[in-house]
Amino acid sequence: MKQSKHLKKLAGNLVLTSPQAGIITRSSIIVLFLASAMFPRVLSALRFPSVVNFLHFGFALALFVWVIPLIRSRIAVQLLVGLLILLAISTSSALLNKAGLINVLLNFLMLAEPFILLIAITSIKLPQDSIKKLQKWIFLFIYIHLVFVYCQKFLLKAPTNDDVKGIFLNMGAGHHVGGDVALTFGFYFLLSSGVRSIWLRVFVFILCLGNIVLADVKQVVIAFLVSWFILIVTQLKEIWKAIMYLIIAIPTTLGVLKIVNTMYAGIRYISDMEVVTEAFQYKLSVFSIITSFYKSDLNWLFGLGPGHTISRLGWLMKDYIQFLKPLGVTGTPVFQTVWVAQESYYWSNSITGSSMYSLLFSWAGIWGDLGFLGLGVYLYLWFLVWRYICVDKLSKFFLITMFVAGLIFSWMEEPAFMLFVVSLIGLQWQKYHADKSQRLMQQKMQNYPFQKALG
Repeated sequence: MKQSKHLKKLAGNLVLTSPQAGIITRSSIIVLFLASAMFPRVLSALRFPSVVNFLHFGFALALFVWVIPLIRSRIAVQLLVGLLILLAISTSSALLNKAGLINVLLNFLMLAEPFILLIAITSIKLPQDSIKKLQKWIFLFIYIHLVFVYCQKFLLKAPTNDDVKGIFLNMGAGHHVGGDVALTFGFYFLLSSGVRSIWLRVFVFILCLGNIVLADVKQVVIAFLVSWFILIVTQLKEIWKAIMYLIIAIPTTLGVLKIVNTMYAGIRYISDMEVVTEAFQYKLSVFSIITSFYKSDLNWLFGLGPGHTISRLGWLMKDYIQFLKPLGVTGTPVFQTVWVAQESYYWSNSITGSSMYSLLFSWAGIWGDLGFLGLGVYLYLWFLVWRYICVDKLSKFFLITMFVAGLIFSWMEEPAFMLFVVSLIGLQWQKYHADKSQRLMQQKMQNYPFQKALG
């Protein structure tokens, strides 16, 4: 009887640190938060008001308020402190540049949403059942997306590859977002889903690759290849593993590039290195355009104000001004100036160019809005994620793909893409710690008879 009580107490100490009801409720909010970011375009197509596209902001605030009292992990506390510092810098930038309060709120949420989700996921270690439930919901979301993709192509006969958008309907870069989300899920399902059947994992991975082919999203493939090489570089301290990876990566990459060049030999912005070099140089001209609007040296530190340059909020003001104007949103000519510069260049405009060379990309937007201080804190937050939440190479690979995507377009402020990727990173963290706790419990129980005898 005493041994039974001891084991129950030990198991209770290792499994949970907060009430089960709280965990279930938070898991439900996490699922709704992710769904609100991934499915608003579907709801809009079903005649829901366009304001549904802002629904994820409400869930982000609700989750943020809900999860703060439940935080039990050190990394969640560190992320929370980093977010508060980022909010302080954003507010200071707004005061310096006379930006509206709504600018501060929306800009902060766009940058903070992935970290809010990670705080919610990592604040308390979840039991295996809750982890599996969250994983099943994520799987379901992507299965629905893939059904949309194949129906659009083969049943609805999408007129162009750009119209194969999956659940990201009527979204300018929807085919890119859908392709990236599908390929990310494909790698996760193949390598870390826990599904026993190798044939099922390979089949789902092929379905995800099919999304890439049907939507013709070449930049996603290139971004993943670049991310793979960056991951290898980060492993150089393990020299033999780095050599092994390079032996696999170099011929694979050369083969993929050969296929791309064969399929798209007539597309100069991919195959002609002179064009590629020139186009990237023009892309970087966005920095000189932004600095031309500086009015004081403080702009180097705090930027031109949240939403005042080329961040995602600039897009929102362009598309949803009727909703934002009554709320007191403020803007500057920077976004329009950069837009004109982009559309006036052959390789970057929306007709003859590629979004790969877009001047409107996330890293420039974050720096333009919040300056070096804001960008520094933002990078620090991701360093914390890399150091403490990315528990394996797959998680680190996913994080690198986000960074690379942020150099291409405004991906790091795209809610569906960012929340989906960090949800997988958070899942990996939870699974790692759940397995660790289970091993620890088994070890404790195995050692119990010896402790009993010694006691």
